[in-house]
Amino acid sequence: MRKISNEAFNELYYQYKPMIYNIAYTYVHNVHDADDIVQEVFLKYLKSTEEFAGKNNEKYWLIRVTINTAKSFVTSSWRKKVILDEETIDKQKNNDSDSNDDLFEIIYSLPRKYKEVIVLYYYEDLMIAEIASILSISQSACKKRLERARNLIRAREVKNG
Repeated sequence: MRKISNEAFNELYYQYKPMIYNIAYTYVHNVHDADDIVQEVFLKYLKSTEEFAGKNNEKYWLIRVTINTAKSFVTSSWRKKVILDEETIDKQKNNDSDSNDDLFEIIYSLPRKYKEVIVLYYYEDLMIAEIASILSISQSACKKRLERARNLIRAREVKNG
């Protein structure tokens, strides 16, 4: 179990919570499930004995754990049994979303490998090399995924717009 003061944990929590939440939400598309994943990631952090060489290593570890936790959640048998959640129903009732909501919907509808690079690149401001390292792919594969994701987004915007 990690020995960390309350102040240090609170600082870490408030620094990384938005990033972890955004990554989790891209997988689960549900506010409550994303919150659960955030909690689980921080519990794993506290239980971990991993020593980090620096803040970046700690950040990358948190991103990797978030992605793995979200993937596990999405593929769980419990999750597969849930067909519609409250957010989906509300969105269908209020079909007058603005362009930001439309963009988020397009991003979240992308295949996972494209969604990951878009979120990490644009929303978490990571560089190609950092994303490639986190996802365990080459930099050229990362660039190609980013290019294909952009093309898919453009195509879907034209189709919807």
